[in-house]
Amino acid sequence: MKNFLFFTLSVLMLSNCGREYYKTASYENLAPQHQLIAVVPVHTITTGRIPPEVTPEMIEQVEAAESQAFQISLYTEIAKRTGSREGEIYIALQDISETNSRLKDAGFSPRESWELPPTKLAEILGVDAIVRATVRKTQYLTDLESFGLSMAQNFLLIFTDGPFWLIPSSKTSDVDASCSILDGQSGVPVWATNKTVGTNWNRPHSEIIDNISRKMARRFPYRE
Repeated sequence: MKNFLFFTLSVLMLSNCGREYYKTASYENLAPQHQLIAVVPVHTITTGRIPPEVTPEMIEQVEAAESQAFQISLYTEIAKRTGSREGEIYIALQDISETNSRLKDAGFSPRESWELPPTKLAEILGVDAIVRATVRKTQYLTDLESFGLSMAQNFLLIFTDGPFWLIPSSKTSDVDASCSILDGQSGVPVWATNKTVGTNWNRPHSEIIDNISRKMARRFPYRE
């Protein structure tokens, strides 16, 4: 029984340490002053092996679409966890339609907002802090190439004794996402986290986006 209690307490202590890990040294001083926060347009970056037929304009269109998708997903996952019960995120969240409308009225497109300092964003949006995320997608293969390598691996594994492990990885890309909460008055980060996910041909992009947003929202602070 004593061993069980010791194990349980150890797990609880480690869990609490894990939650605190993502808070910065400024969290205790600045976070209690926050009452309203906003999820701003997500900065998306596409790098790596870009097919020659893909123009810079096409990349911008993809990045714009992914920025919107990530912003909606991250906002939704955070909003689902807000409330006044124990363990829920206890802070007001500005609706993203309000956020984007205020940016537009101030003369900034979502892409232009990526470059604005956090203090300027907070002033425009009328919030105490902003949630800012950056998502970098490093492309390795096209979906068709990823599919072909995956099928080759499966063929060797099922029908032959060939060295299927020597076939190159069928991963299409890596998606590296970082997210931080920045104080609206000072621009100082009070919380930060990151997540890296590999993609391939058979994983819908929406699934990747929601997966990353869900994991970030689970780590979100303001739960005291």
